[in-house]
Amino acid sequence: MTEKIRAVLFDFNGVIIDDERVHLELFQEILARYGMDLDEDLYWREFLGMDDRGAFSGAWEHASGQPPDESRLSGMIREKSDLYRKRLEGGLPLYDGAVSLIRGLSESLPLGIVSGALREEIRRTLQIAGLEKSFGFIVSAEDTLRGKPDPEGYRIGFEQLKKSGFSGASGDVLVIEDSVQGIEAARTAGMKTFAVGHTYPLSSLSLADRVFGHIREIRPEDILSLPSV
Repeated sequence: MTEKIRAVLFDFNGVIIDDERVHLELFQEILARYGMDLDEDLYWREFLGMDDRGAFSGAWEHASGQPPDESRLSGMIREKSDLYRKRLEGGLPLYDGAVSLIRGLSESLPLGIVSGALREEIRRTLQIAGLEKSFGFIVSAEDTLRGKPDPEGYRIGFEQLKKSGFSGASGDVLVIEDSVQGIEAARTAGMKTFAVGHTYPLSSLSLADRVFGHIREIRPEDILSLPSV
């Protein structure tokens, strides 16, 4: 008998919450305080999918030729977190279809989040949306040393699944991502992938097992009937 997918891990920014442009604007605003410009095309090409530490370090080094010192880097991360929190409390949209998909899947499969966002940003969004109880765990920026495309976050997510009683293999786990870096990270961790075209052109997401134009196109049965590796 063919085995089916037995767990689902969601990316957060660009998959559940429609805030990728908000993050770009905040990176640009904070770097501008230090006299540095962050080109939009460069951000989408190089830094999307990274956590705040990776994106700030990369953008700073690209502009100045050297990475920022730790004190300045930590300060920029705190500044951005404060600004993002204010935007969040003012209301940031979730992608149409995300809530219904999550609730539909949570009735049948264990779910987790693996993201480069800060834990409190994720937790607060889920709280506002009434989704806190749908996810068994969150792997956030604070939990990893290396951001996507490194597979560390998804490997930690797999360990979290096992701690909660999951007995399957990594190939029994489906990841839903919006970025090239995220797809690479999940595939390297041995997981299957669905990509949503919220952020990148669909053609650039072709390494995913399936590509959807929007998360609202994914039905729970698309996942529940999906064979595992």
